[in-house]
Amino acid sequence: MSTQHAQSVCLNGHQVGSSLIWGTDANGFCEKCGAKFISKCPNCDYPIAGYYDASGDGIISLSTGPVPIPKYCKNCGKPYPWTESAVKSAQDLISYSELSSDEVKDFQGSIPDLLSDTPKTKLASTKFKIYAAKAGTVVAQGLRDILVDIASEAVKKSIWEV
Repeated sequence: MSTQHAQSVCLNGHQVGSSLIWGTDANGFCEKCGAKFISKCPNCDYPIAGYYDASGDGIISLSTGPVPIPKYCKNCGKPYPWTESAVKSAQDLISYSELSSDEVKDFQGSIPDLLSDTPKTKLASTKFKIYAAKAGTVVAQGLRDILVDIASEAVKKSIWEV
C-alpha cells in the first residue's frame, strides 16, 4: 500500500525532512536560522506533503530526488509563512526605490503574480522588468535574491533567462 509522508519546514522555508508520518507535528528549531519547524499549514492544519512512497515498502529511494518545498497549501490555498515573508520582503524593498508612489504601489501589487503561472504572470513579469530597471541596480539585485527561490519557472526564464 502506498504511503504519503509529510515534510518538516522551518518558518523561513528551510526543509528539515520530507518523510514524517502524515499528520504528525514537527518539533524543534532550524539549525540554519533558528525558526520553528512546522509540518502542517498554520491556516488549516493540513499536513505539508512530503515524500510519496508508491511501493508502500517504506524504503525511500534517493533516486527520486528532493521533495520541493511548496509555496501554497494544497488544501486551503493560502501561502505558507516562507512565501508570505518573501513577498513582504520584496514589497518592502520596492518601497526603497526611487519609483513614484503610484509605480511603487503597482510594482508591489504585482509581486504575488510572479510566484505561480496564472493569466497575470506575463504582465507581472513585464512590470518587473520595467520597474526593476527604473528602481536601480541595488533594488533589482535584492529583488532577484529574494524572489529567485519562490518565483515560478516561467518567470525565472522570462526575467533572468535561467
